[in-house]
Amino acid sequence: MAEPDALPEPDRAPGCPHPRETFDLIGHQSAETKFIQSYKSAKLHHAWLISGAPGSGKATLAYRMARLLLGAQSLLGDTLDIPADDPVAQRIASQGHGDIFVLRRPYDFKTKKLKSAIPVDETRRLAEFFQTKPSEGGWRVCIVDSMDEMNRNSENAILKSLEEPPKDTVLILISNNPGRLLPTIRSRCLHLALRPVEPEAIKPWLKRRHPDVSDNIIDAASKLARGGPGKATAIVSNSQSVLEPLTQFLSGLGASSSIMDHKIAARLSLANARAERQLFWEALQDILQAQALYSATGTWKGAFKPLPVTKTPANWEQLYAKTVHLQNREMALNMDKKSVMYNVLSSIRAG
Repeated sequence: MAEPDALPEPDRAPGCPHPRETFDLIGHQSAETKFIQSYKSAKLHHAWLISGAPGSGKATLAYRMARLLLGAQSLLGDTLDIPADDPVAQRIASQGHGDIFVLRRPYDFKTKKLKSAIPVDETRRLAEFFQTKPSEGGWRVCIVDSMDEMNRNSENAILKSLEEPPKDTVLILISNNPGRLLPTIRSRCLHLALRPVEPEAIKPWLKRRHPDVSDNIIDAASKLARGGPGKATAIVSNSQSVLEPLTQFLSGLGASSSIMDHKIAARLSLANARAERQLFWEALQDILQAQALYSATGTWKGAFKPLPVTKTPANWEQLYAKTVHLQNREMALNMDKKSVMYNVLSSIRAG
């Protein structure tokens, strides 16, 4: 059996530190203030739902909230800016604190991969956790990352804890798509909806985290992040497999280059390139969308530069729609990844 610390974690973005090891957050001060005010009021709500786009900082905020609840101390007054060397923060980061329970997709030792959903048996472990008394006399905290990965049986199981919350417990639920959750779950939570962070705010934050990365990569990642600082970090961490082939492809448009397209499609179809493929898909879609706007208005708002080919706005919109459609169909029908990607790249290159 593999050692626990060697197992893949479903709530860690590739190339990024885990949210429990992340101590800075940008762009969501109003959400933090709302939680702090509730905490100081002595009437802290027992359930919080944090929603937002992937990479927006939902899990990072959840751990910042958990640190405060479990006794960590901020050095900056009424904030969640708790230093990494705080003893409580260190125990949470090392997964050694007995009063926090993280509900996430488990690792299946038989198949040697993460399960595709959070099973109901895993959710029932939460009830066992809540039956125990806090080891340090304070709060018990459960972070669910994420609710989108629960089936209906698991959702119904966690609903019981929301309806009859044990004393001194707080549940923090994370979701990319809160509208898909049971209405009874949403109605029992206070909602913190995280808004996209502007690229100009992401850029200096990203540069501080990656001082040795070129300004061009920082700029592109900030614009392609869709408002998510965490996603920007993932793009920078995977720049060689995402941004480099993307820039090569875009700069070569207008000429026939099936060899390049085949190489890109083959590399991104590998089993271990799932995260890079997702990032590449979304970056390509964002650029096509920006190109459609540019061809119609003359205003460029995308990453890199306008593409060196001429098509009508309708052509660019059709290509954008095609990439979105094929990405969704590929995932739903388990289509051949190399063929799908090559098809998309060839369509964009075609005159």
